[in-house]
Amino acid sequence: MIDPVAAMNAVLSELKSLAGAAAAPSTASLVPNVEGGSQPSFMDALKNALSSVDNTVADANTRAKAFAAGDNSIPLSDVMVSMEQANLALQMASGVRDKVVAAYTNIMNMQV
Repeated sequence: MIDPVAAMNAVLSELKSLAGAAAAPSTASLVPNVEGGSQPSFMDALKNALSSVDNTVADANTRAKAFAAGDNSIPLSDVMVSMEQANLALQMASGVRDKVVAAYTNIMNMQV
């Protein structure tokens, strides 16, 4: 017979791990620590954000390939969560790109 307390603890720990995996990344990881109190440049922030998106997509790809190869240590829920995180990261990057292009177009159309 299955111990109900142990089963509930297992479900609770699985839910906690899924909630931790679904948490949004902090914005502090997108901007590097700069010595001397100077602000990082826009280019540095953009490079860090794009490398974060690239790492998210690469991680999702690695997990999906491992799962497809038959690795039983990776649950399907982890693969699906990492794929959705990569999808959201790409959508966010696309939205930022669209806003930057629109801002550039507006600036270039201004009369001086």
